[in-house]
Amino acid sequence: MSGSSAPTEAQQTALLEHYAMGLREILAETENLSDPAVVDRLHALRERAPVALERPFWGAQFLAMAFGHELGFAAANPPALRAIFDLGVAAAERGLVPFQSVRAAHGQLKQLGLLSCDVVDPPWSAAARETETEVDADADAPTRAERSVTAWSLFASARFRAAASELARGLQADGVAVVDDALGERHAAAVAAALRTFRETETNAFSPGALDRTGRSNAGARGDVIAWLAGDEGLAASELSKDRRRTTEHVDVKVTAGVVAQWMRSCLGSHLLESLPTETLLPSDAYVANAMLSAYAPGAPGFVPHTDCSSPSDPRRVTAVYYPARVIETENEKANADLALDGGELVLRPRDADASRRRVVSPRGDRLVAFWSDEVEHEVLGVKRTAREERLALSFWFLKPRPGGARS
Repeated sequence: MSGSSAPTEAQQTALLEHYAMGLREILAETENLSDPAVVDRLHALRERAPVALERPFWGAQFLAMAFGHELGFAAANPPALRAIFDLGVAAAERGLVPFQSVRAAHGQLKQLGLLSCDVVDPPWSAAARETETEVDADADAPTRAERSVTAWSLFASARFRAAASELARGLQADGVAVVDDALGERHAAAVAAALRTFRETETNAFSPGALDRTGRSNAGARGDVIAWLAGDEGLAASELSKDRRRTTEHVDVKVTAGVVAQWMRSCLGSHLLESLPTETLLPSDAYVANAMLSAYAPGAPGFVPHTDCSSPSDPRRVTAVYYPARVIETENEKANADLALDGGELVLRPRDADASRRRVVSPRGDRLVAFWSDEVEHEVLGVKRTAREERLALSFWFLKPRPGGARS
């Protein structure tokens, strides 16, 4: 899970104090919080963090906590509340705080009647319609331009919430769940484009997939290359227009690989937490871990049969895999019928199950898969040499609660 260098409890305290005091100082010294320079100061605050984390984004939750405190202090002052909230929105768009944290704060403030933001919670995304045609047929629906796909709309998707609930029901019933069309055409296309772009432009971020936690690899036993995504990829300060307004008006934050990693971890995690029985999973904001983007090239061997959670000390409970749409799927309506020709299927074998429960899952685009990490043996079949493109998959492991409620 690439999360072995988590901050200690003392380091977590130091980080929270650093961000709380730093944010308070910035708010006290600044009259216009919509000035882009304020977000630059927040970025500088991260650069001065007292703990050098393996991945800077792992500290984002502490700045989010500091924002939560300030929003609470400003609740009785609507203009100040709005200004601080808008700054939090801008910070999320720069990869400085998690999108899900801002959405959670928005949900609480909206419920109290203190604030509402259509950018963070797009009304059209909250409508659980099944198809784009149904949306376009609704005379009262926003125009297609008003329904632009953004990072915020990805997190707000009611369609995905329903898919995650279906996933949880499948997990409880069979230990394995597969949900198709989890995002819908437009969001799925944006997610796929973000992951493909990262794969094409950040080749140095990839390395051979390891067989176990020792880091050893064997191309014959596991043929993919992988990259670990923390959550801020594509959102760094240098990657955004310097003159873009940091307000909640006309914000159009594109979906990046980092956004997708956050969505997989925080959005799917919160939906599963709501849908599964209490004490099944640890909240995903209680530990640090990255999402794994894997790529199997045409002709690459698969991944030999294995169980993700192989020892009592391994905290993984749920393995989740999302398959982004491939170019051939978006360009050819008949491509789904041809996917079997490319190989790369995921084979699932629930422990102590008869042969009839063996599942062979094709890596079809916009397909979401989940299974119990400690109960389901699985393998990836090799990709055919004639495959028309790489097989990509994004994976995340959700953890079981720890004794005593310790963070990790």
